[in-house]
Amino acid sequence: MDILQAALGAHIFDTPPAATADDEADRHRHGTREFLEPVLSEVGLPAELADALDDTSWDDAIRADGDEARALTGKDVGTPIIHFEPPDGVAFFGPVISRLPEPEQAGELWDHVVGLARFPGFAELKRSLRERPQLIGFGVDPDTVGKQEDWHGGSRRQRSERG
Repeated sequence: MDILQAALGAHIFDTPPAATADDEADRHRHGTREFLEPVLSEVGLPAELADALDDTSWDDAIRADGDEARALTGKDVGTPIIHFEPPDGVAFFGPVISRLPEPEQAGELWDHVVGLARFPGFAELKRSLRERPQLIGFGVDPDTVGKQEDWHGGSRRQRSERG
């Protein structure tokens, strides 16, 4: 699975988006055979594994896993959810970062996240004003800073656009 996850990450996050693609269309393309089969082939896995895209037999287990995670955090969060020191530790949404830290910064950042998680009573840090992630797949070069966007209720769309 490691080689497949690495290849999927490279194709999703390290590949520039098509010049004509909008965010939503590009995200939906990632869940298609057209996208997945060449990635499976690249890592030496059979194309038939793409059949799992249409296999609903795991849907209930995946849903239950998400429900279990939200039972630890509350229902008003998105993903990622990280459970610290299970089974008794706390779980949080995040961390969400937009810039790629240097390796030593990443370790320090993680140490701070763990420190907050271990502090009794720590509940939340939140900010809706965000930069686009510093990922080629989002059209942001690693040497630049992404455009700042306001995420209303976890979405970049304005309330009027959501209906």
